[in-house]
Amino acid sequence: MKPMSSWLSLLLATLTVHQVAVSDANVVYSPYNWYKSATYAQSPNPGAYLKVGFTGSQIGVNLDESPLAKVPANQWPVVRYSIDGGPPTTVQLTSATTTLKCAEHLPPGNHNLLLQYVSGYVFLDFWTPVNVLRVTGFTLDEGAATVPASRTEEKRPHNALFLGDSITNGDDDTATFAHGITNEVDTQDATLGYPAVVASGIGAEFGVVAYGGASWDGRAADSHTPGLMTFQSMLDSVHSRLVGGKLAPVPDDVFVNMGENVGPSGDDVPKLLTALRSESRADTNLFVIVPFSGRARAPLTSGVEAYRKANPSDHRVFVIDLGNNPYLTDEHSTMLSVDGQHPLASLHALLGAQIVQARQIAIGSVGRGNRN
Repeated sequence: MKPMSSWLSLLLATLTVHQVAVSDANVVYSPYNWYKSATYAQSPNPGAYLKVGFTGSQIGVNLDESPLAKVPANQWPVVRYSIDGGPPTTVQLTSATTTLKCAEHLPPGNHNLLLQYVSGYVFLDFWTPVNVLRVTGFTLDEGAATVPASRTEEKRPHNALFLGDSITNGDDDTATFAHGITNEVDTQDATLGYPAVVASGIGAEFGVVAYGGASWDGRAADSHTPGLMTFQSMLDSVHSRLVGGKLAPVPDDVFVNMGENVGPSGDDVPKLLTALRSESRADTNLFVIVPFSGRARAPLTSGVEAYRKANPSDHRVFVIDLGNNPYLTDEHSTMLSVDGQHPLASLHALLGAQIVQARQIAIGSVGRGNRN
């Protein structure tokens, strides 16, 4: 009778679950890096996240892994989830992970799920996209429902977009000195990059849109994703990031950190700022960050000045220049960088705090008639 009893228990469990669509109004997706259709939501961007409140004793995240069919098994995406702000669980997806069981046997009441896309192999196609996290829905108890996320996962009041390359993406921020730089998924944690620190400091939901190896006009290391001038407005090769010509939701802040690989050429900077202003609001703060190594400082700052001269009434465009970081020499490993170029997570935390402070100073300067 025991085998039959186990079979019946499994059958009953299967029959007593409730499926929730990806379009459910209580699911909060990180802005600017998810494409959402009627049947799935997908993001090619490590650093993307979703959160949702729910009732009942369990929650599972249903996945479609067909886009990953040709990705080497050891380079499949790494994700992290936590329930009610508790200890996180980090897992690498496999072909068998059709449902990611994030919680079971929870006590009665409302609960929160946070799911983060931690890492994706930098040399795989993020643009077609092949290397993608695709969610098809959520599994709850029968009779359970989604609710607005609360407590630690409640929706933040502001929105920020971060555009950049491997440094913004958190590449090699967890690499060890013993193994050096491999760019494999276990060397990246996009959730520990400076964008997360900045977003927390300013109280914003945030989207990280960054690709290793990318520059203003040059393709990323995956040989598919185009440069910043193109990808700033596109989720992937087919889907626009814009709704009615605007970023959706319209951001309160946009941070651009690009130039570590190759600096801007010609009128790249004023063209990008003009586009971002058109895609946002007159009061959206646009920040051009000089790469932390100091690279491309001259063309970036001169490009911002060219934009300001052409748009003298726009007082919401700023340069954030933290100086040449002593740990990012690009010559050899340092205490806070495996290769002297990519910050480790501890340095990301310091840089993020400095950007929060620089942002506050820049915004405060507007009323005094000064700009950085």
